[in-house]
Amino acid sequence: MKTIFITGASSGIGKAAANYFAEQGWNVVATMRSPEKETELTGRERVLVTRLDVEKKETIREAVAQGIERFGKIDVLLNNAGYAAFGVLEAATETQIQRQFGVNVYGVMHTIQEVLPHFRANREGRIINVSSIGGRVSFPAAVTLSC
Repeated sequence: MKTIFITGASSGIGKAAANYFAEQGWNVVATMRSPEKETELTGRERVLVTRLDVEKKETIREAVAQGIERFGKIDVLLNNAGYAAFGVLEAATETQIQRQFGVNVYGVMHTIQEVLPHFRANREGRIINVSSIGGRVSFPAAVTLSC
C-alpha cells in the first residue's frame, strides 16, 4: 500500500488530494498548521492528520517521522502548502515578503530535504510541487507577491 505525505491539507487542493488518495486506498499523512481544527479527515481510515508548519523545520521533521512510524514508508511527497500576499509590491512589508519566501520557497526545500534521505534509503520516491498561477499570469490592479 502506498503512502502520500501532503503539506497544506487543511483546505483547497491539499484537502481534496487527501480525500482523493484516501478513497483510492492509499495511506495519507495530511499535514497542516492547526490539526486540532480538522474534523473531516480525522475520521478517515488510513489517514494521519498531524501538525506541520513549513516555516518551522522541527515540525517538518516530526511530521515525517510520525508518518514513517505510522505507515512504515512514505512513497510520495506532495508539497502543497502555500501563501499569497496580494497588493502592490512597493507597499509590501518585509514580513510579507519574508513569509512569502519562507512558505513557498524555503518551506518546499526544507520538506524535500527532510524526506529525501528516506526516499534514498528506499531507492524510490516521488515529489510533486504545487505552485501558483501567479508565477505565470499577471492580474490587473492586483500584483501578487506569490512565487
